[in-house]
Amino acid sequence: MNAPEAQPPGLLALPEAIRDLNSVCREAGLTLMVCPNPDAPGREATLGPVDPTTVRQMTGLLRISMERTYDTVAALRSTLEAHGIKSPDLGVVAGEIVLGDLTVPDAERLAQVLGAPLRGPEEDPVVELADWPQGKEVVDRLDRAFRQATDGFLDLAFHPDCCRCGETPAVSTGAITVGTARRLLDALEYGDRP
Repeated sequence: MNAPEAQPPGLLALPEAIRDLNSVCREAGLTLMVCPNPDAPGREATLGPVDPTTVRQMTGLLRISMERTYDTVAALRSTLEAHGIKSPDLGVVAGEIVLGDLTVPDAERLAQVLGAPLRGPEEDPVVELADWPQGKEVVDRLDRAFRQATDGFLDLAFHPDCCRCGETPAVSTGAITVGTARRLLDALEYGDRP
């Protein structure tokens, strides 16, 4: 028996969506009942009582459905480490992948691995305590290299130490889709730079 095609959110009215979710829960063997919220029946749903077994089952099903995302994060982590790039905040948020905050030298290294030209010998080396002009330059280099390597967008921002209460300056990254993360992984694994 083929699974029914998933409807895009917003196309189903809430009662129909509730019926669909209850049906899927039964099919998955979850003892869970979804009902309209009596305080907002056309806009919200509530879950009935949920026992520990059902919670564990739901957690397992969600993890299975996100397996590709988790595998992508693990592969990105090891590939970045192989390139000497630390990304301690790499993780999953709302179904998307976040690289987190990078040090300015790590952001520069990532730009180079993705194909940004090497810095000229007359240019100052990228340092941990980068100032605004150098930090902004690194963000611009990483932005261009990321777009070229992945055909995707990475929301980048430079945060100098004065904006981080004396902590090390950082280049923060926004979330990317799993597809963009896979293209980033391909670029890191098979790009031109070592």
